[in-house]
Amino acid sequence: MRILHLGNAYFLESFRQLGHDVKWAGYYRTADIPLTRSLLDARSLLAQLPPRWYPDLIVLGDESTQPLVLGLETLPVPVVWYAIDSHIHANWHIYYAAAFDVIFVAQKDWTPAYQLDGDRQHVSWMPLFCHQSNDRDLGLTREIPLSFIGTLNAARNSDRVNLIQRLQARYPIVVQSGPYHETFNRSMMVLNQSVANDVNFRVFQAMACGALLLTERVGNGFSDLFQDRTHCALYEKGNVDHIIEITDYYRAHPAERNAIARQGYETVMAAHTSLHRAQALLDTVARQPLHEFVSKRQIRQAPIRWSLALVYESAARTYGQAGARAEEDIRRQHFLKLAEQYHTLATTIRSLLDPLVAA
Repeated sequence: MRILHLGNAYFLESFRQLGHDVKWAGYYRTADIPLTRSLLDARSLLAQLPPRWYPDLIVLGDESTQPLVLGLETLPVPVVWYAIDSHIHANWHIYYAAAFDVIFVAQKDWTPAYQLDGDRQHVSWMPLFCHQSNDRDLGLTREIPLSFIGTLNAARNSDRVNLIQRLQARYPIVVQSGPYHETFNRSMMVLNQSVANDVNFRVFQAMACGALLLTERVGNGFSDLFQDRTHCALYEKGNVDHIIEITDYYRAHPAERNAIARQGYETVMAAHTSLHRAQALLDTVARQPLHEFVSKRQIRQAPIRWSLALVYESAARTYGQAGARAEEDIRRQHFLKLAEQYHTLATTIRSLLDPLVAA
């Protein structure tokens, strides 16, 4: 199968490993088709593909940003979306979902919100994963009792910053940002904290690297995947005393700690790698009446575009606010230009469509 992978290429190597012909188009220099324009029409993108190469399937990996490739809803080829950051972007994701035929949602509790048109879409839960080529147990000595690697930004996640600061004041936790593989492999335990009750990548990465995962109790299908004291250790959200209690216990009981960490590692490697998810995605797609889905999508362009007008209005507000906050002139002008472009898109759609038809 010829697959055009857009956005974050979560399954690029896995699709290829499964024998498919995959091209990656993205805003990265390493992409097969590097994109440079901030907003690009989908048909212009297809024109950049190699001669006589036309996709059988398009897969968009969530980039946690507003739509950058426009017009996917108009293409006569099945379009798939892997939506990851529902807990951050649900306010516009639920309208953007109209553009797609098959949608996979990483955060289970949000899955029903993405089903906009039941007889022409398939929506299902597909949790995050580890990349088996990068996330693995290197067999290093684990001399770090507890580590946390992730973003510390009070504006985005004040609860995390507060938790880490309180913990640092009482416990020798290693706190870093950036690459995590070596530190996770040198850690007895890895602390996780979520943004908004989400099951994040760190859950799978920590276990794949062989550490005991300490993570807060969350929803979004976590209990369907892993169990406390079998695959990981759970603490009560925001409770530093509980974290220290658990950490002290498992430092004092290395055999028990290693057994749980090993069970977590084996479970992730057996069912939660990017290869597992890529195969599950393709298996699910293969079971759908894609020709029917695409035909109905093309017939129902008016309501779809009406939904997209809401998406573009949201993007215009987001970039307008970013432009107002930007200190550097070049960034401010870039954001404000994007805001104007998205606003124009939304206004044009609204002017062309009768609201009664689009409702």
